[in-house]
Amino acid sequence: MIRTPKYYQIGIYITFLFMVLVPLLPVSFVNILWGFGILTLGILHGANDIEIIAKNFKGKLNNLYLKSIFMYLAVVLLGALFFFTLPGLALLIFVLFSSYHFGEQHWGDRLPLSLSHFGFYILYGAFIFFLMFVLQYESVVEVIHKISAYRLDFEFFLYTLITLGLLLLIALGVYPITRFHWLREVVLLLLLAGIFYVGSLLFAFAFYFVVWHSIPSLKDQLQFLYEDKNLTSFGKYFKSSLWYWLASLTSLFLVYQYVDFEADYFMPLFFSFLAAITFPHTVVIGFMKHKND
Repeated sequence: MIRTPKYYQIGIYITFLFMVLVPLLPVSFVNILWGFGILTLGILHGANDIEIIAKNFKGKLNNLYLKSIFMYLAVVLLGALFFFTLPGLALLIFVLFSSYHFGEQHWGDRLPLSLSHFGFYILYGAFIFFLMFVLQYESVVEVIHKISAYRLDFEFFLYTLITLGLLLLIALGVYPITRFHWLREVVLLLLLAGIFYVGSLLFAFAFYFVVWHSIPSLKDQLQFLYEDKNLTSFGKYFKSSLWYWLASLTSLFLVYQYVDFEADYFMPLFFSFLAAITFPHTVVIGFMKHKND
């Protein structure tokens, strides 16, 4: 019998708890709490990509390893540049990359990478995004408008969500492993709909990003790097990623001090930062998760 991962059960309880609590708490407190979650666990989960690359090459400073580091940094810079030159197209690609990355994290251990599973990863992650887009439409459409100058109608998001939802329900019935988890996934998605509805856009994104993406990703990375998931391995992980994490926090602090959040350039700047780290991180984690498939 296939067992439900322990963290999955814990995540369900946490999701239900915050769906009930958030309407009772001040919005500012909730945003600060989950903003802190992004700054800690959220950023930390992507701060050790270089260590993962080194592990892939057994830590040797050979030409292939150095080329991988160079390519990683080049993609970071190109991703940021892409957002400033073609923001509309860059935003679409960012959502596609993130959809794949979210779906891969959630299903990668149960569905090994293949062409059909690749599509399923994107479908699952895209449904999460559009569920959030529909339930946070007013905030989302303003963000998209500031980045791309396009103002999309609510019907576009709603009909896309309905289409993705029908396809996802069908896809969940295709594979034996997804059929086993069908009911649990439907319950989770309903709870996430509640989470996305009761709070702000920042809370909605931060909650999913921290609870359902960053923490499970950290667990996978600990297993890959140190072959164990405990406080000792987390201490090693934190130590090896500390400088990258501090550099990210310093960059965000400088942005907070010197950038006008109401200016037209802020949203492109913010999403160029996200995209710049998301594109190469998605490739590194994908290689890590499917190295032994």
